[in-house]
Amino acid sequence: MATKVSGCLVQILLFLLGAVLGTGLTAVAGVVMFVPDRTTVISVDPTSTAPGVYVKKVERLVGGTYYEIWLGPTPDRGHVVTVPAGWDHDPKRETTSDGMRLKFGNGGEIFVPKASYS
Repeated sequence: MATKVSGCLVQILLFLLGAVLGTGLTAVAGVVMFVPDRTTVISVDPTSTAPGVYVKKVERLVGGTYYEIWLGPTPDRGHVVTVPAGWDHDPKRETTSDGMRLKFGNGGEIFVPKASYS
């Protein structure tokens, strides 16, 4: 009888230890996922006709580094274009009456309609 009680206590303690560890790991993962990104403005082109073009480098604790191009009146307001991985972050800009075309060195292009940033 003593071995059954002892075995039962060990199982209960292991279950409680697993529950505590699982809760702790979930809390740590949740905090890491919501750590704020570090964003640095690396290029500003306010001289272009509306919109202004702002290139930002975004560094994340989880997920690495990527670049964004903001089209709008200020660096913190506007339409955001995420630059695909492996593309350069300083495209040539071609403004048309319909919008803005971003032309990258690898031949890739992203067109942003005027309605998105005006």
